[in-house]
Amino acid sequence: MSKTINTSIRCNYIAPLEHLQHEITSSSLKFAIFANNGSGKTFISRLFRLLEHDETLLVDGTGKVLTDAYLTYGQTKGDFAFQIKEGTDIKEDISIQINIGGKPTIPPTNYIFHTFNQDYVDKNIRALDYVKDANDESLQGFILGKAHIDVSDDKKKLEELRQSGKNKQEEITSFIENYKTEHLSHIANITRLGEYRTLDPVKILAWDGKELHPLEKNVDDYIKDFDKIKSVPEDLPYIHTVASSNIDNDKIDSIKKLLSEPYTLSRFEEEFKSKVKSKQAFIEEGLTLSSDNICPFCERPYDDNALNLIDLYTKYITDQEALTIKQIDAYCEYLSYFIKQLKEMDKDTNKQIKIFNDYKTKYIVSLEKETLAEYNIDNTISIINQLLTILIEKKKNISVPHIIQDNLLDNLKKQLENIKSIISQNNEMIDNMNWKLDRISEENKAIRNNICKAAYNYLCLTQKKNIEEIRLLAKEAGKLEHDISEKEKALRSQKKTEVAKTIKQVLNFFFEGGKYTLDEETFQLMFKTRVLDKGNIQYAISEGEKNIIAFAYYLGDAHIKMNSDDDYKKLFFIIDDPISSLDFTYVYTISGIIRKIQTIFPKLEHPRYIILTHNNEFMRILCANKIVDKKMLLQNGSLSEFNTNFTVPYISHLLDVYRIARKGQVSTHTTANSIRHIIETLVKFQNIELSDDGIDKYIQEHFEKDAKTYTFINDLSHGGWRSEDAPLLPKDYQEVCESIINHINELYPNQIAYCTKCA
Repeated sequence: MSKTINTSIRCNYIAPLEHLQHEITSSSLKFAIFANNGSGKTFISRLFRLLEHDETLLVDGTGKVLTDAYLTYGQTKGDFAFQIKEGTDIKEDISIQINIGGKPTIPPTNYIFHTFNQDYVDKNIRALDYVKDANDESLQGFILGKAHIDVSDDKKKLEELRQSGKNKQEEITSFIENYKTEHLSHIANITRLGEYRTLDPVKILAWDGKELHPLEKNVDDYIKDFDKIKSVPEDLPYIHTVASSNIDNDKIDSIKKLLSEPYTLSRFEEEFKSKVKSKQAFIEEGLTLSSDNICPFCERPYDDNALNLIDLYTKYITDQEALTIKQIDAYCEYLSYFIKQLKEMDKDTNKQIKIFNDYKTKYIVSLEKETLAEYNIDNTISIINQLLTILIEKKKNISVPHIIQDNLLDNLKKQLENIKSIISQNNEMIDNMNWKLDRISEENKAIRNNICKAAYNYLCLTQKKNIEEIRLLAKEAGKLEHDISEKEKALRSQKKTEVAKTIKQVLNFFFEGGKYTLDEETFQLMFKTRVLDKGNIQYAISEGEKNIIAFAYYLGDAHIKMNSDDDYKKLFFIIDDPISSLDFTYVYTISGIIRKIQTIFPKLEHPRYIILTHNNEFMRILCANKIVDKKMLLQNGSLSEFNTNFTVPYISHLLDVYRIARKGQVSTHTTANSIRHIIETLVKFQNIELSDDGIDKYIQEHFEKDAKTYTFINDLSHGGWRSEDAPLLPKDYQEVCESIINHINELYPNQIAYCTKCA
């Protein structure tokens, strides 16, 4: 018992087929689709022809995308889908997306589609002037029957190897997808990253077993880092850098020089000098304020003693000893201030170290290995204090030189330079931390990228064994496939023989007595025994004969698509109006060839074909002779069951007239032809011999002469030329059609009942 076959077809925005969706239930794949011109049948055949994987059908030599013309006007994309199911077994499931300006990707197919339409004729036959190239490489390499070589065991093993590889791939794919769902799906926006796309099973299966991302953490650790970075407060303050304070090396050298110099002592009494030294700054300021013989402090006039004292003060202040002491005081103040700065720097540095460590631990984990350096100022301050002590001693007696060891000052300079360097390096790391805080989204993205990289490493390593097994299976399958190919090559013959045989066989169906045949060596067409030159064929044969030859070539070309006997079991014919310009008898011949297609291709087993036509008689023959199992009508962008009554033209014309009379349908340029056809049919039915005035007589006998409809019917049924504009108004047409319908209803009421049902 044969299985029920469910075939579905879908076209969205393919020229006139804006939303075609239809499912066909049948017992075989023998379909016929009737469609008037412009209904979209040619577009259907073109879509099937794309499945033949011919690159020239997609893009022309200038790079123009040819499938743009398939789209409905004004649309930028469309799609086509075709599925065949036998029970629950899916035999074919294909879809094509067409985007304007882009070459569509054509999917692999289980069946081997072979399409005949006007495009095929123009490209493969007409362009070659109906002569095939005998040296065409596609005519070579047809595999002979399995009786000559038994490779079934090898092929079975090859299929097992491929299935094992496929199972391993599915196992890896399942593991990867589950891992991503369980470990990564909760991470916001991670699927948008380029690194996430490396977690595709195809990319992991392509891993070479060597290169991995150089990372320091695993996935879980990076996820912890991500949890930290995403918790950074919006108002988190920046870390301030530490201001570095520099002691002047030249000043240190000046201090050394001052201490080592023996300065001359002044000639003043020691008691006076001691008094002045203790108040030198006060005295210097007072001297600058002295004026008009009035003391600026006590505001008493100077007497002689006071004036003499002032002179003494002035002389001392300008004395070498006083100047030296003043310099010593300045150095002491400078060093004391610098000690204070060092302590403040040390305090700031310790504070910033604490904040930096807090930030890198909680938020910016990419800097977790960075550490701000500490430094010890105790030894530095100790050396500076030694200098202060020596300066104080020098102040007591400037004539005594104090020799400072070079290594002491060099050590001080080195320590100060080291502190400066540490602060500078710390500030660079602080600036980097602040920079990352400023770009927290980039830091977030960097961590998510590292999560993906770590996941890639993990998946590659955990699946390494499976990946290696797949490669071994593929290598073994490749070797076996090569062996099978070599065995089959050993018993190849030329496809040319089979192609020529089929072409000749089909030509003999049409042309009795060998009127047209084919030279198997040159593939040139022969008229009886004379070879037709390529340039003269178009003048030697009729258009109908050209179409017959094209159809014969089409059936012969089917062999070119076959690479093994098994391929014949996959052959699927798509035939679009093969009867163009053919005489009536040839239409029967074409129908007979399709009916006996299995005699032409004995290895076909189950013939499959979709025949598209706009020819009413051809459709009638296909249906009446059960050449097709399923008949459909393509109309107004949709498929429906084809009513075989429509194959009788009279019924079609009657329905058109009925719709105008009773349904308000607008008349067209074919309405007059419908009226004539109906009346002519009635006349022929009632009068076997029809005289020239038969139609006139019938109209006179059955329609009242005084009614205007009589004149209209008579006029329309004769198809006279009308030069005036709009000779009939829609209302007039409606009245004419109503008269016709009423007349037939009196004679054959069941015909009008049928129209009522169908319209």
